[in-house]
Amino acid sequence: MPKSDLNWLLKRMSSKLGEKQWGVTYTPDSVCALEGSSVDLSCSYKHPGGLRVTKSFWFIWPGVEPVDLRDDDQYKRRVQYYQTQTQNQLYHTVRITGLRASDSQIYKFRFITDDPDVKLIVSSGVRLSVTGLKIEVSDTKEGGKQLNCSSTCTLTNPTYIWYRNGQPVSEQNRAVLYLRDRTVDAGSYSCAVKEHEEIRSAAVCYLGEKQWEVTYTTDSVCALEGSLVDLSCSYKHPGGLTVTKSFWFIDETEVGPVDLRVYDQYKGRVQYHQTQTQCRMRITGLRASDARTYWFGFITDDPGGKYTSSSGVSLSVTGLKTEVSDTQGGGKRLICSSTCTLTNPTYPIWYRNGQPVYGCRSASCSVDVVSGEVSYSCAAEGSDVHSPPVYSPKDTRAVVLPSGKREEGDSVTLTCSSEADPPVLSYHWFKQRPAADEALGTGQNYSITNISSQHSGLYYCTALNQLGQHSSAPARLDVFCKCIMILLSVEYKMFRSSLTSIFI
Repeated sequence: MPKSDLNWLLKRMSSKLGEKQWGVTYTPDSVCALEGSSVDLSCSYKHPGGLRVTKSFWFIWPGVEPVDLRDDDQYKRRVQYYQTQTQNQLYHTVRITGLRASDSQIYKFRFITDDPDVKLIVSSGVRLSVTGLKIEVSDTKEGGKQLNCSSTCTLTNPTYIWYRNGQPVSEQNRAVLYLRDRTVDAGSYSCAVKEHEEIRSAAVCYLGEKQWEVTYTTDSVCALEGSLVDLSCSYKHPGGLTVTKSFWFIDETEVGPVDLRVYDQYKGRVQYHQTQTQCRMRITGLRASDARTYWFGFITDDPGGKYTSSSGVSLSVTGLKTEVSDTQGGGKRLICSSTCTLTNPTYPIWYRNGQPVYGCRSASCSVDVVSGEVSYSCAAEGSDVHSPPVYSPKDTRAVVLPSGKREEGDSVTLTCSSEADPPVLSYHWFKQRPAADEALGTGQNYSITNISSQHSGLYYCTALNQLGQHSSAPARLDVFCKCIMILLSVEYKMFRSSLTSIFI
């Protein structure tokens, strides 16, 4: 047997004898975690003494090829590794944050040592199940309701927290909440797990379908930045109760919903208009930061008679934008658009060079390509907020580079710059001539090599975009003849020679 084969056989036998020195143990082998939370998956591992771990990572099983979770696009910036070591054992933990339903997978740990024949340790792995919370409602024998906070997998020692109308229900830390059939129990209920209070189940209403209710006129509104908007709703409650306070709010604090009017960014911009059944809020001077969800809540003279709806009305705040497109006839069409569909659209007013265009009273307007500077913008009727203007090229400038004295045989580059929106489509170069200007070529830069006195003259460029064109002022190119300089130098030397002869 060749010596190389014998060495391989001895090494293989040694590896077989040492298999018990290799291993990965997961603790535990299955984990259930809440969607949106974080989870730690841990294992301990070992290898024969004398070897050094060169790489270790977690990966999803099964897979075509083990891929480090940190290199997977759906896990990037959501995965951190932690490693510890005792005298006889190595430990490795992966933390996954912002859990998603798609994270429900089997995860395995792999390590590679400096032994080239041992790279992958195969083991069972740890199964991660990601779950949300759900409330199941059933009837009790006493005629009340039983609310059960459930999950698709079994959470580890959970402590449940119940909420009624967004407020914690006192002395309730079990998965089941019992409600009696009485008015004070009416409301919107949701549940969460302690230490993950921000991750709540979808809310369910108890006795709210007929006696307690807030209904919004629409669940979404789109309005123009700088304008005003009205958000409307209707509400009801059991008879015999009196509403003592009502308000709109954007989020809840530890003490509950906070009236929108106390926030600095809304002061002076919010007014309430309300009847016994109707609720309306007007926000003026709309800003981009006002785009969010708004809820209505009310409090009655019943100690438990507070109510806020589980849904609200989503407000989107948009600006206007003018877009340019070509028409079949060679003209241009201007389109006044917004990032969301306006709830109460009005005919836009078009402006040309800051002056109203009375011939266009629709979201699109056809215009001709013009020579010279022109700009267009649009605004909603009754609003002073205009779209950013689109305009033909302006501030067009031609420059000859390099600057300074230029002699025959040099090279120069003519550079054209212009400001335009939509951007410049093309640049054209011309040289002024007595009879008719000479077209030279296109491009933002025009280069001339080995220049001569014939290239002296005035040059200008024209910039074109979808709306029009604009020409620069002429730039002068002067070319000095080297032959004149040489002739002058010769004449000067001859003059000095003549002077020398006279004085000698």
